[in-house]
Amino acid sequence: MSKRALVVGATGIQGRALTDKLVEDGWKVFGLARTPKEQPGVTPVAADLLDPDSLGTALEGIDPTHVFLTTWLRMESEAENIRVNSQMLRNLFAALRPAGSVEHVVLATGLKHYLGPFEAYGKGELPKTPFREDQGRLDVENFYYAQEDEVFAAAEQNGFSWSVHRPHTVIGKAVGNAMNMGQTLAVYATICRETGRPFRFPGSQVQWESLTDMTDARQLAAQMAWAATSAEARNEDFNVVNGDVFRWNWMWHRIAEWFGIEAEEFDGTEAHSKIRWPATPKSGPRSPIVTVSQSATLAVSRRRGTPMPTLVDR
Repeated sequence: MSKRALVVGATGIQGRALTDKLVEDGWKVFGLARTPKEQPGVTPVAADLLDPDSLGTALEGIDPTHVFLTTWLRMESEAENIRVNSQMLRNLFAALRPAGSVEHVVLATGLKHYLGPFEAYGKGELPKTPFREDQGRLDVENFYYAQEDEVFAAAEQNGFSWSVHRPHTVIGKAVGNAMNMGQTLAVYATICRETGRPFRFPGSQVQWESLTDMTDARQLAAQMAWAATSAEARNEDFNVVNGDVFRWNWMWHRIAEWFGIEAEEFDGTEAHSKIRWPATPKSGPRSPIVTVSQSATLAVSRRRGTPMPTLVDR
C-alpha cells in the first residue's frame, strides 16, 4: 500500500508545514480541519473531532496508513483541556478503527510537557535544563499527557506504532492563524513604530535573562515525516529545536533595530510587562485598548475568542 497520510489540523502552522513536506516527498495527503483551506496536493477533509457521526462519514474510504496529530482545542481550565482533547482523539481513533489501516501515529505536543500546563506554567520544582526526553512527567494534570495516553491506548488496541514530538516555540506560516510569535511580534513592533508607543518586552525577568530557542515548523515537519516511516523512531519521543539559542535581552534589541525603532530597556517589574495603551493615542485615529501581558500576541486577536500563547508557548 502507498503511504497515505491523514494530517489532523492541516491548516495550522505545524500542519501546513507538514502537508507541504509530505506532498513534496510523494505521499497521498488528506488534510483534516473543521474548515479546510485549499492546499496544493492535499485532499481536504472537513470534520469536527467532537462530532463522532460527521467524523466517521468524513473519514470513510480514506484508509490512512499514517496519522499526524497537530491540533488541539484550548478550554477555560486544564481539567477541561484534558476532557475535550482526550475526547477528540478517542473519537478519531474510533472512526479509524474499522478500516484497520493505520500503521503509525505521530503526535506533536510541546514545551508544556516539561514546564507544566497553562495554570501552573513554569511554577514549582521543574526539571533541569536542557530538557531530556527521559526526564518523565511532572506530577501535575496536563492535557499533553492525556493526549499521549490516548495514543498509547489506541496503539495497544489497534497494533500501530507511535512517536511523540516536542518542539519549543514554533515559528512558521499559516494564513489566519494567530498562534505565531513571528507574526505577532511583527504586528506589535509595527504598531509601536507607527504610533510612537514604546516597544516593551511583555514577559518576565526570567524570560528576559534565560537562554531560549525556537523550532522552525519546517524542521518539525521533517522530523515527523522521518519518524513516521523509520524503525528507529517507533514508540519513541523526541525533542526538536533549531539549536540557535538566544536570550530575549539580546533578541529584543535586534527586533527593534530591524523595524527601525528603539527597544525600551526592561526593568524586570510586573508593571513593565503589563502594558495598557490608551484608547486614543496622542495623534492618529482612535484605536482599541490593547493589553499586552505575558504574551507578545496583541489582544486585538482576542476578538476571535482565542486565548493567546505566552512567550514560551509553542
